[in-house]
Amino acid sequence: MAQLNDHHIPSLDPRKLLYFLTAVDCGSYARAARELGVSQSTLSEHVSSLEAYLGRPLLTRSQTGVSVTEAGKMLYRHAQLIVRQVRQAEQDVTQISNVAFGPVSLGLATYGAASALALPILRRVMERCPEVLLCVNDNFAGTLSESVISGRIDLAVVYGAGPIKGVRLRSLFVEELFLFAAEAAAIPGSPHGSVLLSDLAGMRLLLPSTIHFLRHVIERAFARIGISPDIAVEIDSFFALRGALRANLGVSILPFAAFAEVAAEDHMQIRQIRQPRLEAMVSLGTSDQLPVTDSVRAVENIILELVGELTAAGSTTGIRSLGHTLSPG
Repeated sequence: MAQLNDHHIPSLDPRKLLYFLTAVDCGSYARAARELGVSQSTLSEHVSSLEAYLGRPLLTRSQTGVSVTEAGKMLYRHAQLIVRQVRQAEQDVTQISNVAFGPVSLGLATYGAASALALPILRRVMERCPEVLLCVNDNFAGTLSESVISGRIDLAVVYGAGPIKGVRLRSLFVEELFLFAAEAAAIPGSPHGSVLLSDLAGMRLLLPSTIHFLRHVIERAFARIGISPDIAVEIDSFFALRGALRANLGVSILPFAAFAEVAAEDHMQIRQIRQPRLEAMVSLGTSDQLPVTDSVRAVENIILELVGELTAAGSTTGIRSLGHTLSPG
């Protein structure tokens, strides 16, 4: 028998197997040709091609019809399974072509509006794409970008506008950073007023570690005004940072959404920072190398839709629209 290689594989294609099966089932080339809608010569050519490829006679023709050889019986069993699988594959692909299904992994950057989008995204995906299994986790922008590049994560809402090799970033909105402090913390100015960044010189800062994009935004802002920040503790845990703020161990600089839902309960001071104003771009990242499935595209479109609704309202504290329409892909 010939070796299976790229040159010989086309000789054992499903169409030829179907012709062979039909000839066996009908018992004659004439009846099989009529059922298939082809000429007897075409049918004979396909069967002969199989016999030449396999190096064995498969059918024996006579005046009364065709009989199956031992090799033909063996091929018949395999051919039935192969043709059935091909038909099932065609049916499955046709059925799912317009339906999003399967797992989609979504990464959300910590300490900001990205994490706050989690619940709205979950709700809308469950409503519109019930066959999609959405896997959500939050992490740092750098780690999420690496996961997108490697294919471990399909989509990621991260800080920064890039460029990042291997990641296609789509800018969503700009997020402003605020000062968070305990009610008892001594912050310059009125309790509800803004503060200058220079007013925070010498204050103990509780900030994300250097792996977080926001840390670099904060350090660059201090560098622009010639001040070295007093970073007392690096905290990458929301709950630990919340506890440290409540205990008045220091103050923090983060997007408004980081503590928006618990600020009133914790009696936090929230102050806008100016001179300079601190902002960070939020983007949606996908791989620019790996193929995008219908399911991933469906979740991406939902995210763009929700962000469009968020920014169109114009009343979300700390969120600034980029002034353009986020059209679905």
